[in-house]
Amino acid sequence: MGAPYVTTQKLRFCDTDQLGHINNAVYSEMLEAGRAELMAIAGFLAPTGPWGVVIVRLEVDFLREMTWPADVRIETAIVALGTKSVRMRQRVISADLICARAATVLVVMDNATRQGLPLTEAWRATLSQWLVEDFA
Repeated sequence: MGAPYVTTQKLRFCDTDQLGHINNAVYSEMLEAGRAELMAIAGFLAPTGPWGVVIVRLEVDFLREMTWPADVRIETAIVALGTKSVRMRQRVISADLICARAATVLVVMDNATRQGLPLTEAWRATLSQWLVEDFA
């Protein structure tokens, strides 16, 4: 088993909304940053490559508000590898508190045919470094 991928982002003043806290859409941007960095390191997001990754499901639980200024820690773990899908769980952490949790399902897509591709053994081996059995 592996360990979650961890990255950080800095909240900006423009991320706040009329209520003075971080807008809910920014949470999704933070989650995307974690997923994108992990998938780029794994070799799935080459801009001119033959395949890419698409989201087929995204579920977010907003647990507490975030405020500016702050640094955000994004933890991304792979919890299952299917035939064509990658299931992930993520946490957005600010001030040492979990502010959001997310569950995401990604599919590797052939850029020419726009169809899902089966995960190869090489892809599974690469992704396994972030495969975590119990990550909530």
